[in-house]
Amino acid sequence: MSDPETSPADARRHERFAEICRDHGGLIARTTYAFAPDRADRADLGQEILLAIWHALPQFDARARLTTYIYRVSLNCALNWRRSQRRYRLRLDHYHDFVPELEAGSAADQDRLRWLYAEIHALPPVDRSLILLSLDRVGYAEIAEITGLSESNVGVRLHRIKQHLTNASEKYRHEN
Repeated sequence: MSDPETSPADARRHERFAEICRDHGGLIARTTYAFAPDRADRADLGQEILLAIWHALPQFDARARLTTYIYRVSLNCALNWRRSQRRYRLRLDHYHDFVPELEAGSAADQDRLRWLYAEIHALPPVDRSLILLSLDRVGYAEIAEITGLSESNVGVRLHRIKQHLTNASEKYRHEN
């Protein structure tokens, strides 16, 4: 039985949001891992992202792909969340460990994944967004659309980020 107070537009919005949660949950989770230092922060950021997506749904006009729109909303939300958290943490003069907790895989895999997320977390926010999108196999043109950068700028920045991560990876392998 439907609620008499729910309009067809509201019902469609609820359906669309449920689809987004189901189909793009991994995208949201990866964004939280890239921007939030620990499990509690990831949960908070995840809620912020879902709320931002809910509020942004009426503005989606289907000119862009839904995935592109979800990335854009998620990354903008994560960047805003990060700025607000930085101010909050400065006021508290306290910083939490930025290595995420991981539950699956071998100990060596967990160590490598922790290392990778720590390296990603240490990047400037825009670079963090770019590498996250690249790791999700999003093409340069779509990354440019999501971030508002030119496609050539995306290519140059990703090349530099990958070079940095390659050099850091070699150092990590020699140390471990």
